[in-house]
Amino acid sequence: MQNKSTYYPPDIEKVADKIKKLFSLSQSPNESEAFAAFSKAQEMLTRHNLSMADLVDSTPQEIEEQILNESQRQSSWKGILLNAVCKANYSFAYRVKQKNRIKQIIFGRPVNNESTRIQFEHLVQTIDRLAKQVDGDRTFKNAFKLGAAHRLYARILEGIEKQKSEGVAASENSAAISAIVMRSLYEKLDAELKAYSEKLHLKSRNQRLSCSSQDGFIAGQMAGDKVSLNKQIGGQGQRYLPKSC
Repeated sequence: MQNKSTYYPPDIEKVADKIKKLFSLSQSPNESEAFAAFSKAQEMLTRHNLSMADLVDSTPQEIEEQILNESQRQSSWKGILLNAVCKANYSFAYRVKQKNRIKQIIFGRPVNNESTRIQFEHLVQTIDRLAKQVDGDRTFKNAFKLGAAHRLYARILEGIEKQKSEGVAASENSAAISAIVMRSLYEKLDAELKAYSEKLHLKSRNQRLSCSSQDGFIAGQMAGDKVSLNKQIGGQGQRYLPKSC
């Protein structure tokens, strides 16, 4: 499935040219000047949600739709988890019912759709594996998965808010990103997603949840506290997963 909507970052050619010049300055023999130029270039890449590849071909950014999966029924815990992962990766999810099948669709910029898919599949596999390892009947295990998804949802949102208030610390491969830049990035991409969802006439719906085992739910929450959210995402996309979780 391929459904696209084009968005033009403001003055994309001028932005790309400035970033290229900053990267050139980052090769300066003056360490202070080089680091300052590199940091500014990284900040601009993040602010405009660009990758190094965009500097070579500064074509307009697009919103694309991807079918994440198809099934006869959707698990509540997977829906909760997907909503959180989408928020962390600047994408959005919705469902389409067709006869006896339900299509789970995500939309966003291609690099963000891919990071959403990778992190979601990783976390689903992790929760499934942990549920198989615990003792209990089917009811207990289903509640366990729901509890784990709830806790991961909360942790992911906490990580997003921390990025907005504190920024992202420097790592071995990237410079630090200030809180104001992170807030700007989230606001920019949220606006893109909102505009696209309005084109599709999507309406938010509250999901009704039921839990038949409080013990299973609590056990799942405890397990969700220990699951790593720092899984590395491949590719060149400027996608920052919460590293504070």
